Formats: sequence, structure tokens, C-alpha cells
Amino acid sequence: MIKRCKQLLSLPAAERRWFWLCWCQFAKWHLIIQYCSYGKWKNVIFNSAYSESGRSLHIPLAKAIQLSEMAARNHIFTINCLRRCLVQQQLLARYGYSLNLHFGVKKQQGKLKAHCWLTYQNKLINDGDEVVSTYTELTLAEHQSQQIIKALK
Repeated sequence: MIKRCKQLLSLPAAERRWFWLCWCQFAKWHLIIQYCSYGKWKNVIFNSAYSESGRSLHIPLAKAIQLSEMAARNHIFTINCLRRCLVQQQLLARYGYSLNLHFGVKKQQGKLKAHCWLTYQNKLINDGDEVVSTYTELTLAEHQSQQIIKALK
């Protein structure tokens, strides 16, 4: 725990701010997904158009993803792939990044497993190829995507 605190405190100020912004957004979205009906929050996923805000992210995209993943791993809540993707997509859209959300499924030990990940300019940004390649990506109509999101909840 102390090592993690030292690591966080040693980050430059812009990176520390990003980490805490992500951490807070993960808490917010965990609680929303956990306690609000799907109908109340689904539009955020399907209407997550990016904006040309003119704001610039003061850290590289790869570093922003790395720090958000660190915030997810060190959270008081379990932050699954849906929460990670939703927060990363939403926060980075503020800085003009248009990220694509992908869903995949696989059958493991007789059960259907679902996973989601993000790409930017057709490049995987928040997961490893070794993980994503084990899933069959779904190309779905909106109502089918909504069913998958309910299962990831």
C-alpha cells in the first residue's frame, strides 16, 4: 500500500489529476450501473459522440489509458471492462478522441463470457491482443448491444 502511494505521489501533477479524475469517475459509474436501471444510463454508451472541445489532454493518450487502468486496479470497487471502457470513452471524448467500443463473446467451461474494449484509429488501446483475440467480436444491432451490456453489468 505504501509503495502504491509513493508511486502515485511521484507522478507529475497532470498525471496525478488524471488518475484521480478517473478514480472518481469509476466510483460514479460503478454506483450508477449497480443501483440505477439500465434504461437510465444506456444512452451514455450509445450516444458517446466526441466533441471538438479545443481542450488538449496534457498527457499522451497511452499514458492516460495506463493511468486510468491503474486507477481501476487500485479502486475500492471492482471495476470491470464495461466500467473501464465507459469511463475512458467518456473522459477522452472531452478531449476530442473518438473511441470505438467493441463487444466480444467466448464460450468458456460451458458458459458464455462477454468482454468489451476500446480502439482509437483502429488500434486497441485499453486491453491486450492476447485477451481480445480470445473473444469473437460481435457486430450487433443496437438492441443486441444493449442485451450484452446488461450481461456485463
